[in-house]
Amino acid sequence: MLAANWAANPTRTITQFSATGAPVGLPVTYTNVYAGELNPFASPVLPSQPGTTPRNLTWNAGVNRELRRNLHLEVNYLSSHTTYLFVVEPFTATTPTDPSFMALTNTGSSKYEELETTVRYTFRSTDQLKASYIWSQARGDLNNLPNVMIPFAAPVFRPNVYGTLTSDIPSRFIAWGIIALPWKTTLSPLVDIHSGFPYSAVDVTQQYVGPPNGQRFPDFFSLDLKAYRTFRIPYLKGKNGNGHHFRLGVYSLNLTNHGNFSTVYNDVASPDFRRFVGFLYRHEGMTLDFVD
Repeated sequence: MLAANWAANPTRTITQFSATGAPVGLPVTYTNVYAGELNPFASPVLPSQPGTTPRNLTWNAGVNRELRRNLHLEVNYLSSHTTYLFVVEPFTATTPTDPSFMALTNTGSSKYEELETTVRYTFRSTDQLKASYIWSQARGDLNNLPNVMIPFAAPVFRPNVYGTLTSDIPSRFIAWGIIALPWKTTLSPLVDIHSGFPYSAVDVTQQYVGPPNGQRFPDFFSLDLKAYRTFRIPYLKGKNGNGHHFRLGVYSLNLTNHGNFSTVYNDVASPDFRRFVGFLYRHEGMTLDFVD
């Protein structure tokens, strides 16, 4: 729907201002057009509709081997390649009096690769521990339509670049388990460690400084714990005659209170450049679930 209604989006007019707040030059108005694979400056006739849809090819392969009793090894590889992605590309005329265009092209692409190695150990019949190491990379056009228009239109449209996507996590380690404790209590720990998400350094006009997404947040670390116990609801039987139960649990997220930040000052001219904020503090709570 975003692509089909692209030409009906509001027209953008951009005015540059000096440090004193005075306009610099004439404002530039960008007309929304479909361009396909064409250059709006060199093509007098442009398509009236996108004419294509994105295409994706995803495949995966894996092996599962029992190393010894109760110990299993899994190795999986996944590859996903998308083509004909809709990309927003600004075409700015060399002179303010000539028309400029905010063009929707269908030349974008993206690729995601993942290699996951998992070890699973089972003991005492139901208890288990699992650990996974995941290598991955995500590359693609940064101005693809969902990135710049969802949930809100990007305030600044930069020239499109093919490079590292904001979802790229090269290295990740996850370990979790289900362990029975006394008094019919179950403990479920989870450890998540991964590379920090990438971000771009920009100047005062919000243009890229250096490679797009060439900077990274600090490494992410989270230790989560959940303990729960299942209780039978007396005098209440289900269809199978076994009765109904409820599960009462307590949990703590980010138990170590590690600084997993969500925002960064990325303006190179700011005195706070590279200062990370949006700290996600430790969080505790309780859960109540009804089960058969």
